[in-house]
Amino acid sequence: MASKQMRAAQIIEFNKPYQLCERPVPLCGGQDLLVQIYAAGYCHSDLQVLHGQFAANLPLIPSHEPAGKIVQVGARVKGSWKVGDRVGVLNFKNACRDCVGCRQNLRRTGQTDPRFCRERKTAGFKHDGAFAEFMLADPATTVHLPEKVSFEQGAPLMCAGATVWGALHKLKPEVKPGETVAIVGIGGLGQLGIQFAKAIGYRTVAIDNRLEGRQLAMDVSEHLKPDLVIDSAAADAHDKILDFTSGEGLAGVVVCTDSVQANAWSLQQLGNGGVMVPVGLPKDRWQFDSEAMVFRELTIRGVYVASTEGVEEMLKLVAEHNISSHISTLDFNKIPSIVERYTDKSMKGRLVVRISH
Repeated sequence: MASKQMRAAQIIEFNKPYQLCERPVPLCGGQDLLVQIYAAGYCHSDLQVLHGQFAANLPLIPSHEPAGKIVQVGARVKGSWKVGDRVGVLNFKNACRDCVGCRQNLRRTGQTDPRFCRERKTAGFKHDGAFAEFMLADPATTVHLPEKVSFEQGAPLMCAGATVWGALHKLKPEVKPGETVAIVGIGGLGQLGIQFAKAIGYRTVAIDNRLEGRQLAMDVSEHLKPDLVIDSAAADAHDKILDFTSGEGLAGVVVCTDSVQANAWSLQQLGNGGVMVPVGLPKDRWQFDSEAMVFRELTIRGVYVASTEGVEEMLKLVAEHNISSHISTLDFNKIPSIVERYTDKSMKGRLVVRISH
């Protein structure tokens, strides 16, 4: 298949529209999976890549949210992978096993974790990603996509889902089921976060200063709707949180926006011993109230994305509870205009490109 050509979209120059092109189908190595991409998501990180925030070498095929089918299995691939398997592909791959990050994880857990390998490849960030008909996947960071989950729904779970799922698990062990957790910023990540939090067993508060975000919070299955929806710009927002939590404040909060102001505000909503997990990457530094952190013994905990095992667990929950994203789909030939669509104020949820049919 290496001599064949495939459709792709690529970044030729930062801050310029994506260009459609033809590229050779990647050669499947002995330890690779070759995946035909059926759907690929677009998120805020893709926009940051386009703006040059991650200093990638160009040209680059963007998108790090792929879902598709395996079409070739490398000769030395271990496990039960086979042609025809429905899969999602995480963006970190090919751990070197020799760097400091790999050695640390080998010592702590007995295995490598490509998320923290200093030599890892990051598809869609610094290496070719999913806006193409085919891509190479690392079996160690490829996950099984349940039959109940469509390719279009599966694609956003590879980043948006994996990120907010990992963030919710960072609230543990301090925050336990039955306690009150807020999701701040209800877009693609936040809408999934609400559903995950409810499925886990948290009392859930959805918070957004935009009407579109608050509406999106309620655009989920009845059993996964938040227990309370709050406009953070309202004068009584803080009082509503205190009233809902019997004066205690939130036990945990996951912030799904890179707004420095929103993150600072969110910290103030925590009660004693509360845990905050910010998942946005602002250009400027976060600014948190040191007095609140010290005198209430608050924790701010970093998160990357969930591990491969964590994402497999997430996908089982998604299938069990019929968790879904509000998605808008685009055909492949519309990729050059995707930024205009993504930045439109009426846009809500996730954008997903249909690659193959």
